[in-house]
Amino acid sequence: MSTPFQPPGAVPVAAHEAPPVTGEGQGNALPGVRSEAADIHESASTGGPSVGDLYRGGLSTGSGRFRATLGKHRFWLVVGALFVLVTLTLFVLGSREQRSAGELAADNPAPEGAMAAVQILRQRGVSVTATDTLAATLSTVQKDGAAATTVLLFDPSGLLDHDQLQRLAGTGSTLVLVEPGPLTLAGVGGSITVAGAASFQAATAAAACGMTDAEAAGAISADGGTVYRGPVTCFPDGGTPDSGGAMPDGAGSPAGGPADTGDRAGLYAASADGRTIVLGNRAVLSNDKLGTSGNAALALRTLGKARNLLWYTPSLQDLAQAETPKDLAQLTPEWRVPAGIWLLIVAVLGMLWKGRRDGPLVPEPLPVVVQASETAAGRARLYQDAGAVGTAAASLRAGSLLRMAHHLRLGPGASRDDVVASISAQTGRSAEELTQLIQAKPGTDAALLRWARDLDVLEKEVTSR
Repeated sequence: MSTPFQPPGAVPVAAHEAPPVTGEGQGNALPGVRSEAADIHESASTGGPSVGDLYRGGLSTGSGRFRATLGKHRFWLVVGALFVLVTLTLFVLGSREQRSAGELAADNPAPEGAMAAVQILRQRGVSVTATDTLAATLSTVQKDGAAATTVLLFDPSGLLDHDQLQRLAGTGSTLVLVEPGPLTLAGVGGSITVAGAASFQAATAAAACGMTDAEAAGAISADGGTVYRGPVTCFPDGGTPDSGGAMPDGAGSPAGGPADTGDRAGLYAASADGRTIVLGNRAVLSNDKLGTSGNAALALRTLGKARNLLWYTPSLQDLAQAETPKDLAQLTPEWRVPAGIWLLIVAVLGMLWKGRRDGPLVPEPLPVVVQASETAAGRARLYQDAGAVGTAAASLRAGSLLRMAHHLRLGPGASRDDVVASISAQTGRSAEELTQLIQAKPGTDAALLRWARDLDVLEKEVTSR
């Protein structure tokens, strides 16, 4: 007796697991229940689906559909997950505290930044505050007190106008200007003027003045910047000091000490009252040059006199409202954001709707044999479409010479002249005629066709002998 077929994973059910309803049970059972029990018993005894199969199949229908759906849309689910991950990463990175990349910025650790000088000043008890607007600078000066505040101004783009510079100078604080232009000096007021670009012969400049801060520095970097003239001038080119009057009290020189009051120009200039100081080389404060020569000594002594230091680097917010250029957000309509979000949603839904998985790979027998004539014809069509008459002629010339040299049994080291001489001896033609034919450079398709025919005739003439 043959064993009935069992579906994979099916568990046979013995006859006693689903006994037929007989005897007293038949009389008490409902007709529908009796019929269902009998069907199950008959199915089990004849090798049909078992009770376990029916039970498991009913439970696994939903999970099977879910797995099938996941498999069908697995690519787009992965793309969506990656998109969410990238978006969250960019959001987290954007929300983190960003360091300024501006030159001589107080929080810029790059070589052109000034973070090193700021940290050293803070370690020495100076309260350093970085500001990028005139309003914040004036407010901080008013809060901390002008007498206890030094303001460093670095405005290489000249964003501050004359009125704003006057307001800054009117605070009464000590101003340290880093490479200011003529308009900046005119706005601040005073007798310091620009003398031109620095052109020192040496890499450093000596103090050459009696100012205490300059003498403590000794020499500073002189590889660039601007030189200035003022009541007090230090670090001139050549380092020849001039005798002059006394520095005012608090200006960094002993009372009655010598100071430069001549017409020479240097990388350091100060007003007569010492409330305005000009540093002509920004490298003195930069991270990469702070430790060179006496840069650190001059920077720390100049900026560390007061209890508070405002590191002011003007920004576009200091421009007058009428002069502020409109950015892209102001030039585009207001509906751009909701429209962009809507288009993004539609695009995602379209990809989920129309996107489908790639089918299975189609095997192709290898290697593929391509006739040489097809390759030559295909290359000829490419040359014709590109109008490369010269390239096609060079290809034909090289192939013909190679075949004729092989027929004439010339070695691989034979030159073109050797091939021409052998052809001349073989055919009786003159070398000049052969050279003119072989070296011809057709310029049009028609000329190329005629030349190719002549070259083919020559090749047949050589190879036929």
